[in-house]
Amino acid sequence: MRRRSEIPPVGAEPLRILETPLTVIDFETTGLSAGFDRVVEVCVARIEPGQRPRIVMDTLINPGRRVDATFIHGITDSDVRNAPRFVDIVDDFIRVISGSVVTSYNVSFDLKFLRDELERCGRFDVPPHLCLMYLKPLLGLGKKRGLRDACVELGVRHTGEHYAGVDVEASAKLLSHYLTAIREQQIETFRDLARMKKYKFFESLKQEPYLPPAVPAVRKSHKPRCFQVLEYQEVCT
Repeated sequence: MRRRSEIPPVGAEPLRILETPLTVIDFETTGLSAGFDRVVEVCVARIEPGQRPRIVMDTLINPGRRVDATFIHGITDSDVRNAPRFVDIVDDFIRVISGSVVTSYNVSFDLKFLRDELERCGRFDVPPHLCLMYLKPLLGLGKKRGLRDACVELGVRHTGEHYAGVDVEASAKLLSHYLTAIREQQIETFRDLARMKKYKFFESLKQEPYLPPAVPAVRKSHKPRCFQVLEYQEVCT
């Protein structure tokens, strides 16, 4: 008989979508090339089953190099001079996404930077994840669009782009629309969702959601675009 410790993980595929925590992440970066460019801002929203999205992390990051692409995100070297490095907040980041399936509006972009930052911290796996940009057509809610256009089409308020907190809030509201469609279409598990069309990111659903780190959480206050980590304090309205 196989011992319990030898039973392979089943991943996120059999989990019921509406009973599983979901997180929405967004990164601002110094450029487009993960490995050379680095993360300069992180925001995470979390949706517990049956609840509204809540911002759980919102922090600037010191990339350890000169900040570029300021004309896109508005972040300067002086903004991040006293901010933590990603390695300083990695345990907090893992904690706020633990037990969840991660989503992002452009998951191929955010995940390549997440993979690079995690590898620099000694972690070589990535969490199960979905791309919100492709869920829209998959669920019959319209064509694949950029975040701004998707928000316009679905009546979601979006006050600007390339500000991680704003993009995460808009993406979380879109995800709430998608969850309504998933409920109405009676799509039960992530495996059911993955069977609807072949997307590369569905392969990640074979991975288990992250477990929280053993390091105790440090509760911190929130100031927009500052180096702060939240513990379920701000509600997306």
